[in-house]
Amino acid sequence: MNNFKKIVFALFIWLSSFTFIYADDHSSVNASVIIPREEVDATLLEGLSRIAGERSISDIVVRHIDVGEEYLGVSVVQRDKVEVSDTETGIAHIALDEIYYIVAGQGTMVTGGQFKDPTKINSDLLGGMLRGEIVDGTLQPVKVGDIAIIPKGMPHGWHEITTDTISYIIFRADPTEEMNIKNTAE
Repeated sequence: MNNFKKIVFALFIWLSSFTFIYADDHSSVNASVIIPREEVDATLLEGLSRIAGERSISDIVVRHIDVGEEYLGVSVVQRDKVEVSDTETGIAHIALDEIYYIVAGQGTMVTGGQFKDPTKINSDLLGGMLRGEIVDGTLQPVKVGDIAIIPKGMPHGWHEITTDTISYIIFRADPTEEMNIKNTAE
């Protein structure tokens, strides 16, 4: 019985040290983050009002938070109708992976391929990017409910938006903190 107590005690000490190590490594992550539907809907309406004016694109960060070893951003994006053109143009994020969830509208994305003579730019919102003409990209239609996964470095853009506007939520993995942190609704 004495050995059993020693084993239990040793196990308790070992588990306690594991808990403290884990807590120290993840001290910035205190709880999950809930973004209420009302906030998402209000952000969608704000974006639509932005593109009703002189803007053709609205990208509003809803949250950008520290999730431990990287940051995760959630944005609401709207774009005006895009007509097909002779050349495909787009961007590629140097450090951000993106997941688009289409919530309204439809169109055709161009993804992949390569840039012809890209220009390196720095966005206050999204960090370092490449911009230019996309050659040999793949055209992919998207509609409400579709999800597009765009890895960092992949050229992407809109070949065509067939509805008056398209709205989508973007989840951005940001391991190098390219974006400004936004932890709460403002």
